[in-house]
Amino acid sequence: QLFAALSAQANSQNFDIPVWTGDEESCPTPRSIQFNGEVFRSPAKSEGVDWVGVLPGDGIANVVEFDKAVFVLTEENSETRGFLISCIYKTVEERYLKMRPNTGNRHDEIMWIVRPSSWKRSGDFSSTRILVCADKAERGCAFFLK
Repeated sequence: QLFAALSAQANSQNFDIPVWTGDEESCPTPRSIQFNGEVFRSPAKSEGVDWVGVLPGDGIANVVEFDKAVFVLTEENSETRGFLISCIYKTVEERYLKMRPNTGNRHDEIMWIVRPSSWKRSGDFSSTRILVCADKAERGCAFFLK
């Protein structure tokens, strides 16, 4: 009987993933999004970060469904590094709300996609660097903030 055990340790050099541990962010669930009269907000896991969004026009809107997340790849030969453009939600009034993580004055931070299999190249845009995630599972469209 022959039995061999191998172990491997992932690092960014081989797998295009971050080498640090940190809070995994993802699009907020619709139930976590609150409207304060002007801005939609939801808490984030990362310290000093929250999710914000604004709907054009008047009226109160209730967020009822996650639609998709849009991510742009910014580094050559990377399938996971770039920036989240927005998480998009439908409201009860059939309007679309776009939310982004508010990182304060840290606007130049790169982000890493956690599960690349959830993100697909978008046919809606001419660029092949635009990825879309429509995974409705909680934390389905996950990423790390650097």
